[in-house]
Amino acid sequence: MSSLMFYFYKFVLVPLAYFLLQLFRPFLQGKLREMIEDKNHGFYKIKKTGAEKDIAEARPFWIHAASGEIEYARPVIRELKKQHPNTPILVTYSSPSAKKILESLHDVDVWAALPWDLDFVLTEFVEKWNPRVLLFSRTDVWPVLVSVAKKKNIPAALFSATFADNSSRLKGITRYLTRYTLNHLAEIHCVSAEDIQNLDDLGIDVPVVASGDTRFDQVFHRLENPKVLKSELIPSPEDFIFIAGSTWPEDEAILLPALEKLKNVYIRIIIAPHETTAAHLEALEKQMTALGLRYVRYSQADVWPAGSILIVDQVGILAELYTWGDIAFIGGSFKKQVHSVMEALAAGLPVMVGPHHRNNREALFYQKKNYSSGMIVQVVHSAEDVVVLLQRMKKQQSQIPHIKEEIRNEIGKNRNSTLRVLSAIEKFE
Repeated sequence: MSSLMFYFYKFVLVPLAYFLLQLFRPFLQGKLREMIEDKNHGFYKIKKTGAEKDIAEARPFWIHAASGEIEYARPVIRELKKQHPNTPILVTYSSPSAKKILESLHDVDVWAALPWDLDFVLTEFVEKWNPRVLLFSRTDVWPVLVSVAKKKNIPAALFSATFADNSSRLKGITRYLTRYTLNHLAEIHCVSAEDIQNLDDLGIDVPVVASGDTRFDQVFHRLENPKVLKSELIPSPEDFIFIAGSTWPEDEAILLPALEKLKNVYIRIIIAPHETTAAHLEALEKQMTALGLRYVRYSQADVWPAGSILIVDQVGILAELYTWGDIAFIGGSFKKQVHSVMEALAAGLPVMVGPHHRNNREALFYQKKNYSSGMIVQVVHSAEDVVVLLQRMKKQQSQIPHIKEEIRNEIGKNRNSTLRVLSAIEKFE
């Protein structure tokens, strides 16, 4: 059944999808059209012009990271370059959203759009770059791609993989294609033992090990190599700081009424919207004004007046801001799905999430962990819940240094997944 599903995918589904995308391409816009055109034109960008032949002769490490999965690949890229400074690194992406990040990664020698999952296109790509190994970051393992890699004797592995019980990849007719695809890998590195059990139930017969989540290594690297924040805004160690990170309007509709009820409680508040567009910021400020909440924008402020909410209108500094905090709320969890809780937890903060958090492994796992704060991750369903938790933590303010140290120690157990993954794949070379 698995082979039958693969041939249906290879000879029917992929050609049909390719034909339809080409047919409707002139009418499409945005990232989808950019993705199609990148794939059509074989887009790639190279650090040194004219070095294609040199890279192919050196046989690069090939890492595929679809989009946000590049965050799991960053520490792997960094450690590969450290261990093998003379071996090039090739990174492919699926979503054009990854291009801005890839442009900033100095350890990447060449990055390119992943070709269409068509045999002849992928064969040409593999022969052009001559990779020694193919590593998939987190997900996005393509059936024809792994088939071509195996035919070309290129060992392939998946790292930081997770397979939830309710994953569509493990259910229905899709499970057969998943089984075929994963069984073409040389090795699978999962996050936890639960993932291994789910793959055992699927019938995977390649080596599967629990190596942890490489994104934790990236989070700790970021904390140890922070971006510079505005020193004039750094709060006093005696302040109690609440940070709402990566918020959407749906989150703010819950948070702002809660903060209005806490106006007479001395809590310093930071709100970092996920989208810092003028329209979003202006709408947020209008709501605050209506509730009698004062505010200043991070980019414009020379001081952070007491009683004013600090609105972060600059992207890329949220991880550093968490180090100022005492408790955090993670956005997206009143919208559709929560953003990552890792950065706040690694900074030692107890975390609140809304009801839509089941997409996030750490948000689920750390609800089961109970420390001095009475929580590591706590679910809130209303403004009243937010008020109760903030008041409770405010009363425990003297214990916060101890609470944060406990949480940092717990999260620190997740370090070094990158080294475990790379030590295991050394045998591929």
